[in-house]
Amino acid sequence: MRKLWVLALNTLRENVRDRVLYSILFFAAICVCCSLIMKDITIGDQAKVVRSVAQGSIDVFGSIMAMFLGVSLVWKELEKKTVYTIVSRPIPRWMFILGKYAGLVLTIMVELFILTVVYTALLGMQQGFPPAVLYVSMATLLFELVLLTAWATLFSTMSSPTTASGFTLAIFVIGHLADDLWLFGSTSESPVFRQWAQGLYWVLPNFELFSIREQAVHERAIPWSQVGLAIGYGLAYTTAVLSAAVAVFSRKDIR
Repeated sequence: MRKLWVLALNTLRENVRDRVLYSILFFAAICVCCSLIMKDITIGDQAKVVRSVAQGSIDVFGSIMAMFLGVSLVWKELEKKTVYTIVSRPIPRWMFILGKYAGLVLTIMVELFILTVVYTALLGMQQGFPPAVLYVSMATLLFELVLLTAWATLFSTMSSPTTASGFTLAIFVIGHLADDLWLFGSTSESPVFRQWAQGLYWVLPNFELFSIREQAVHERAIPWSQVGLAIGYGLAYTTAVLSAAVAVFSRKDIR
C-alpha cells in the first residue's frame, strides 16, 4: 500500500508541474468568472442562468482534464522509458496502474476543489452562499470524472494518446446520450436494432446518472436516491474498467 501511495503522489507532482494543466484550470476559472457577466445580458431568471453556465463550465473542463491527462497516463511513462525502471523493481504491474490512476484522481480532486471554491466565492458575492445541493452535485461529478478517467486509463494501456483520445471522447459522448440511445432504440421497428441499442445502453456507461446539476441550478432538494445509485454504479463500473486496464497492461510486452 505504501508503494501505491508513493506512485500516486509522484503522479500528482508530475501533473502539478504540467503547464497544460494550469492552462485548462485557468480557462475553467475564467469561464466561471465570465458566467457572472451573464446576468447583465440575459432575459428571465438571471440567477439561474449564471449558475447554469458556471456549473456547466466546471463539468466541461473537469471532463477535458480527465480525458487529457488520462489518455497519456501510460504512454508518457513508456515514452520517457521510466516504466522500465519501475517494472524492473518489485512493484507489480497492477500496482503501477492503480498508483498512476490514484494520482490522476487526486489531481482531478484538487482541480474540482479549486473551481468549487472559486464558484462559491464569486457566487457568494452576488447571490449569497450556495445551498448544499451544489456541493452534492460536485461530489457526483467527481464520481463521473473518476469513471471517465478509468476509461481513459484503459485506452492508454492499449494505444497511443491520439487513438485513446478518440475512444475516450466517444465514450464521453455516448455516455451522455445513453438515455437518448435507449429511447431511440425502444421506438425502432427493427427488433435487431432495438436489441442492439438496448445492449449498448446496459454495457456502456450512463454519465447522465451522475448529473444533478438541474437540481443544483434550480436550488431544489437533494435527490438522495439518485445520489446513492450514482455512487454505487460509479464504484462498481470503475472497478470493472480498472480491472480491464490492469489485465491489458499485465499482458503488455514491455522491452
